[in-house]
Amino acid sequence: MSGIFRGLQIGISTLMAHQRAIDVTSQNIANVNTPGYQRQRVNFRELSGPSGVINPPLMGNGVHAQGISRFVTPFIDEQLRRQRGIQQHASTSENLLRDVESVLTEPSGTGISASLDAYWAAWQDLTVRPVEESTRIALLQTGNQLAATINEAHGFISELRDNLGAQIRSRVDRINDIAAEIADLNTQIVQANARAGGPGGAIALEQRRDDLLFELSDITDFRLAVDESGLARITIGNYALVDEGGQRLIDLDESSQPIWTGNGAAVHTTSGELKALLEMRNETIPGILDQLNTLAMGLAENVNKLHREGYGLNGETGLDFWVGEDAATLAVNPALFDAPASIATAGEPNSVGDISVALSIAQLATQPSMGGDPPTVSINGFFRSNITDLGLRIQHVSASSESSKLVMNHLTDRRQAISGVSMDEEVANLLSYEKAFQAGARIINVVDEMLDQVINRMGIVGR
Repeated sequence: MSGIFRGLQIGISTLMAHQRAIDVTSQNIANVNTPGYQRQRVNFRELSGPSGVINPPLMGNGVHAQGISRFVTPFIDEQLRRQRGIQQHASTSENLLRDVESVLTEPSGTGISASLDAYWAAWQDLTVRPVEESTRIALLQTGNQLAATINEAHGFISELRDNLGAQIRSRVDRINDIAAEIADLNTQIVQANARAGGPGGAIALEQRRDDLLFELSDITDFRLAVDESGLARITIGNYALVDEGGQRLIDLDESSQPIWTGNGAAVHTTSGELKALLEMRNETIPGILDQLNTLAMGLAENVNKLHREGYGLNGETGLDFWVGEDAATLAVNPALFDAPASIATAGEPNSVGDISVALSIAQLATQPSMGGDPPTVSINGFFRSNITDLGLRIQHVSASSESSKLVMNHLTDRRQAISGVSMDEEVANLLSYEKAFQAGARIINVVDEMLDQVINRMGIVGR
């Protein structure tokens, strides 16, 4: 009789194990288009018969679905996270630099370069018609347009820098949210693995944690270590963001720099979106604003120096053409709008035909007047060199972004080949498990018939 009941046990174990396998395969098929999903499989194990010293088991007791495991690729995942951080750093930098470039190289004819050209051309016109008031008014208007263009560029770039503070806060808050969720997942994963007697007890939770780790790598670089219990430790710089004690919060100090709560130590990042935002706000954009201020003050100082030494039609001298302290405040001297005749064109008083000062100012368009002592570059050349440097910087980060994308695509393809869902393979598995399930049901039917024969039919003959 024990042999018959063993057959029943084998049949039941076949049904249970392959029902679980069908469920897992169905889950794989359902997530065939889910980004980042790693396929799962059931780990089948033979069930041995009851042990004994005198009569050791000669055959098993069926099959057991010991657990579920994922096709994981930890080495590829580590490389992929690193490349995602590099790509996010480069693409974020590129987008912000292109925003700056768009305002400095306005293609509509009203940008700084075009306004500079119009300003110098207006001075050149004044050398031809120095006594005509309309020519003087036109010069004041082009000067006013140039100042407004520089003011607006400074304002836009300054606003862009200030807005980065909110983006930095958003990224820090997201890091904290991710860390909190991973810390909670750690607890659940460790407990589930302990109940299961080993890794693999929390497949869905581990999948969610992996997704969060990829998202975190977009924001900042980190080091990851997962121990045998399933606990993930995440370290940024020299401090743990998540460990067995839970999470450590990141905050912003008074200057909006990320710091660790508790000790106030700076958070050091080397890649990711957060690094790009910090670099742009703390270094790149302030540097661009400094160059814009240098342009504005170089323009004002060089024009004013010549203008103060000249004389207007009314004999007035010593006036500045430009006023203001930086690119944000640069403006044409309001006194000149009240008296256009005060615009200095002559090198000597009461010299109506003298255009020496106007000509000297017009020549500043090409004459070296900036870049050191002695001057090495013209005002226009200084601006063009800065635009060229900005363009080269954009090319560099764009190339880095594209290069990282290529590496990411390669790694993603490798990851997909190993752990991605193959519909053909899953359908084949589904059919195989279905046949095994049907065979298990057939085993139970056969055993049922055998038991019926033994219980209800044996001994009938001769009664």
